Amino acid sequence: MMGVLENLDTRTALGVLARAALAVEDEANPDAKAILDSEKTIRATILQEARQHLGIHQDDYSPETIEKLSDYLDQESDRLAGVPDTNAALKRLAERGDLPSDLYEIRIVEPIRDFHGAKFSLEKHLIEATIRSPTKEQHFGAESNFDEPALISLFARQFKTPFPYKDFTMLVAAQRDGLVLNVHQAWRIYPVILDELDIGRVENLVELLRRFADSYGFDVQIDGKQSHFFLRLDKLAPLQIRVDMPHGKSKYITVSQFLQRDRHTGHQFSALVVAVDLQQYRKTLNKMNLKLKDILNW
Repeated sequence: MMGVLENLDTRTALGVLARAALAVEDEANPDAKAILDSEKTIRATILQEARQHLGIHQDDYSPETIEKLSDYLDQESDRLAGVPDTNAALKRLAERGDLPSDLYEIRIVEPIRDFHGAKFSLEKHLIEATIRSPTKEQHFGAESNFDEPALISLFARQFKTPFPYKDFTMLVAAQRDGLVLNVHQAWRIYPVILDELDIGRVENLVELLRRFADSYGFDVQIDGKQSHFFLRLDKLAPLQIRVDMPHGKSKYITVSQFLQRDRHTGHQFSALVVAVDLQQYRKTLNKMNLKLKDILNW
């Protein structure tokens, strides 16, 4: 319990915390009005302790800070009332990559929506089915190894159709943010296109992504390195790269990546960077002409 509340009984202390939380969000709220004679002083001390605990300056009243203070006071109320902090436990599981995938909220980034356009509904079904019931999955923790990505999860699932040559594996890569999965990459991998690749024998899902990039990637130069796949770069890659082609022509190659930030220094870098020729990938999708009714194993 916060030191300033120790002399109050539990019920009174809970009331003070609840009103303090309301006042943080909207001081004019009638329910936030102080009831105890010394409540304004107690409330000021509570907020001072909360800011110190969270490492927030006393004069910071930004919307993000207000949200953090409100959440902290709610957590203190739950702790005082003996309510298990289930949400915190779930977040710890998510940070380690141990949270069951059906408990995440799935958010798909706009570039994926834009690329598929009118056919995005089908792709959304495939992405969600892959995450909820993957055949294989791989998770990276929170900066345990500086040579690897952080807080990224990969999921793969095989889909069957009435036409064996249209069978494929969906590969989804997402950034974990608490209980949210932000999907930044989602690719259909057709063994018939990738030289009859036996996906089941691929060592891990990063290697599967690399094999996909071998087929649809386009070598670009980033940070002095020439490739179409980078596990990790010490800087942020550009979103598009212009490539000079024969006969004076040029084309733009899309760079898909995960933006990462060092928790200690704030330094930004990128991981799972794939330079993809989206025109070539779209040709495959159009050739396969997949429809929702073609999937036999939802």
